[in-house]
Amino acid sequence: MQDALTKLNNRAAFEEYMTKAMVRFAHKPFDLAIAVIDLDDFKSINDTFGHSAGDKTLQVIASTLSKTLGESAFIARYGGEEFILVFEGLDYGAVMLALDELRVQVSKLPFKFKNKKVNISTSIGATHIKDNDKVHQAFERADQALYKAKHEGKNRVIYAE
Repeated sequence: MQDALTKLNNRAAFEEYMTKAMVRFAHKPFDLAIAVIDLDDFKSINDTFGHSAGDKTLQVIASTLSKTLGESAFIARYGGEEFILVFEGLDYGAVMLALDELRVQVSKLPFKFKNKKVNISTSIGATHIKDNDKVHQAFERADQALYKAKHEGKNRVIYAE
């Protein structure tokens, strides 16, 4: 249930958490949002500086996610350089504020590999669960918003209705 590298929840933990959240949502709807985060141009870090630099990057990002969001979100490493967040009880404005703060905090991180300063940014897609949604439908909306964020220039948060 824990990702070995980042010490965050793993994908299985996310799936278990969301299954329980969706049951609660079905009984009594509440603000339930998911966000998919992808590190921009992460492959170039691995290719240029090696996989140990990539691993260190993921650990620092994981720590930043935890410090920035605290208890306000369930945080998991979904796979590779992709993370997923679940927010309960936060409306659109609160979710977007939290995600934009996170985006800014990540972009300020002082990464340096082989004496070269490297800027890391994130693209984020988010959505709220709707009536009759299945987890995969909401995830697909958030993932499409993430794809749009990447397509529109990266280092941004896009919300999908």
